[in-house]
Amino acid sequence: MTYLTEAQIDEMAEAALTTFEVSAERNSALRAAAEYAMDEWGIKARKSAVLLAWKRAALSWEVRKMQVRMRTCE
Repeated sequence: MTYLTEAQIDEMAEAALTTFEVSAERNSALRAAAEYAMDEWGIKARKSAVLLAWKRAALSWEVRKMQVRMRTCE
């Protein structure tokens, strides 16, 4: 059994975030994270790893939204 590293999960999160920015669909982002793991490392990521990548992507999305709001309030 192969476990994904934190760095690999971060890369999956980036793929999920990029997809979410374009599609605004959670399911598309989840699929992108899973596909990224398969394409890059040949690993079928566990559901928990895919969901963790999504949580990190969603957090990044919220941070970006807050940054934009702070810039517009200045």
